[in-house]
Amino acid sequence: MKYFWIMRRLHGWGVSRQKLRGGFLHSKLGDRILERELWFPTRESLARAWLVGMTVTVIPFLPAQTLIACAIGFLFRANLPVCFALQYLSNPATAVVQLPACYLIGRLLVGASLSETWQQIRLHPGDALISGQAIWSLYLGAIVLGPLLGGLGYGLTHLIWREEPRPAGAPTKVLKAEESDKSSREG
Repeated sequence: MKYFWIMRRLHGWGVSRQKLRGGFLHSKLGDRILERELWFPTRESLARAWLVGMTVTVIPFLPAQTLIACAIGFLFRANLPVCFALQYLSNPATAVVQLPACYLIGRLLVGASLSETWQQIRLHPGDALISGQAIWSLYLGAIVLGPLLGGLGYGLTHLIWREEPRPAGAPTKVLKAEESDKSSREG
């Protein structure tokens, strides 16, 4: 699985639970920085990471975006490598889609008509960055679009990643195989 390749790479760079123990982050943040769900994906930590990471990445022109996403992810026990990786969705190549979408949603929320706003975006896309009202619309759209996309990712993660419930005290398949080997040896 590709995720484990990423974890090996992070381990080589010095970002692993073992290497963090006793270090600067461990002394400042305590044992919580060593929790397994912060570094390895579980259903819930991955869903939380999507919720936090997407909400932060949609906000345009946010300095220290990665640090903010990881700090919020740490507070909500989200998967930190996923929070970090989602920040790369906000780049100059995706700004062509992200900024007009945020601006359009923001203008619709303040009461502008869809056809006028769409024409303005098509004919003069740079106007979304010039006037104060346009900046207000841009950030208003980002504040609405970010949690909406984050919630969608959260729900899809729970929908796609199904964990089968195990009855309490039920042995795993490996244990059943070991028990059958023991009974065949004894008999």
